[in-house]
Amino acid sequence: MHMKTAVCGILFMLTAMMACTQEKKEVKLPLYSNTKMTDMVPFLTKQNKYIYVNRADLKPISDRQYRRASLFTPTGFAVVVNDDYEYSVIDAKGNTVIDFSDAEISLNSVNGLTFYKKEKEYDKKMPVWKWDWNIMGGGVKKEQTYHKTEIGILESGQILLKQDLPYLDDHVYLNLVSIDDKHIYWNGALYEIKKNSLHKTEHNITEMLQDGRFIKTSNGGFSLYGADGKKAIYSGLKGTETLSIRYGEEMITLEEVNKERYEPEVPKLLVDGGSGDMYAFPQYDKVFPKALRKVTEAQIDFIKKAGLVYSINNSPYFLLGVFNYDHAVWAFDWLYIDTNGDVVDRLEQTYNFKVTDQVGNLVWPDRKMVFPDAINTEKWKFGKITSYSGMEDLYIIPIEDQQEVRTKGLWNSRTQSWEIKPEYQDISVLDIDRGIHALQKDKEGPYRLYDNKAKQYIGSQEYHSINSDGLVSVKTDSGEFVYYYIDIRSGKVYREG
Repeated sequence: MHMKTAVCGILFMLTAMMACTQEKKEVKLPLYSNTKMTDMVPFLTKQNKYIYVNRADLKPISDRQYRRASLFTPTGFAVVVNDDYEYSVIDAKGNTVIDFSDAEISLNSVNGLTFYKKEKEYDKKMPVWKWDWNIMGGGVKKEQTYHKTEIGILESGQILLKQDLPYLDDHVYLNLVSIDDKHIYWNGALYEIKKNSLHKTEHNITEMLQDGRFIKTSNGGFSLYGADGKKAIYSGLKGTETLSIRYGEEMITLEEVNKERYEPEVPKLLVDGGSGDMYAFPQYDKVFPKALRKVTEAQIDFIKKAGLVYSINNSPYFLLGVFNYDHAVWAFDWLYIDTNGDVVDRLEQTYNFKVTDQVGNLVWPDRKMVFPDAINTEKWKFGKITSYSGMEDLYIIPIEDQQEVRTKGLWNSRTQSWEIKPEYQDISVLDIDRGIHALQKDKEGPYRLYDNKAKQYIGSQEYHSINSDGLVSVKTDSGEFVYYYIDIRSGKVYREG
């Protein structure tokens, strides 16, 4: 996503990654004052300790050693862990910003601010009326697992949330979204940034839309607001699975439209009870036509069977889908209708619009649009296609050949050619803009870095796993995993020996 958001999710996987020493009384890290935070990277020594070094020449920036150390956020903070497996936050000058404790810490920088989350799991003694009595004679459980959470802003010290809840209750995450330079959406509320602090301007937001618009739940219905949030653009909207459209004297009524296995927070079809205007997922940005204008008889028959109606972003069109079970292939057939009621079989203009199901698999454009049957000369079978934000015309396509061997490749729908041939068990996208991927050749085998733009591997190292931030793991001969950082652009390794 091209937002002003940089995530430093540092939960450290302590069950697998244990490596940092530091006296708890020490609060200063003697970092060189002329070293930029972007030049500093954790370096794994032969003693399985992490020190900070300069990315370019690998010269130590500090003699402090850590059980674990993270990259610095763009705002200049990092999480470190000591030999007692306690977490702390330091800044680029070495100051301790959050003292060591046994609460796990993660960071996320958004719009120039650094948000932290401290979370601790513990067993809490419960009053007698909340004891868990085992009727099978297994005794009485007098404690319940809780998680204590604190979320705040490092720059201002503002605490946004403090809660102590049973472990099975919903967790709160650092999934903040930048709306613009001065606004952030988080945890169902819209905030304005003032003096490095957040000030809530709207609450009880059910869903954020494009251009700062949002949907709120009110009196059992839904209201849609503009970016200023001052007054609802539409109010009293209700969820529906029924859609009606007139064709001459006939009223065509569709049932179970946009029906989901799991009910979404905002229904995918909203209707204004007063005007009858219909608004469709995902942006609810325009009114579905009340009557058909230019349409053929074959298209009428198709429309009567439609079970999916989505609004195509930044266009006058809606997407109409009819589910089609064709042998072993589950897919939709498609038509398109504009706001005037004109129906077409295909779009002449390409819109940057993709539809995924509730688990993230690509629904539209479908496989036949991305990889037409006419070029399937190998008679492959296809799995669920994936494509991530920013990939544009690139799609990861799983295939199964005549010998029932399953592999994946990276397909360019614009050039109708393989960017990465379907010869791999797995393809991970590490950097969309630079075209850097992690490729796994054999099942259960290692991953290697690959530069798709240069069409070559990056370095010769193999890894058990590779993250987009450069954190990798390798499996030792004894079966243990060792974690350290690399530069995914060059393959440079930040590990001694």
